[in-house]
Amino acid sequence: MSMLSLNGQVLNVFESPASTDKQTGEIRPAKHRVQVMCENTLQNGQKRMDLVNLSVDDIEPYRKAIGKPVRVPVGAFVSNSAVQFYALKGQQPQFAA
Repeated sequence: MSMLSLNGQVLNVFESPASTDKQTGEIRPAKHRVQVMCENTLQNGQKRMDLVNLSVDDIEPYRKAIGKPVRVPVGAFVSNSAVQFYALKGQQPQFAA
């Protein structure tokens, strides 16, 4: 069981193409991505909708979930002062009620 879960509606699935790091020449492989619309409650009680792009290892379960609410076990890290999320490997999205 994951300590962090991202809840929202799956809007889109896509593959980001392979790319080359301009400084090192390292080739980064293509990645499967899922876009999830999430509701974020602010300190003043208002709500803001955030589009979260997740890297996932298996895109097929997310294709079936387009337009549906899901709960995704995630990990998080900070990059350029922003929190970034990624779907945990081997975990499947759960359909939310």
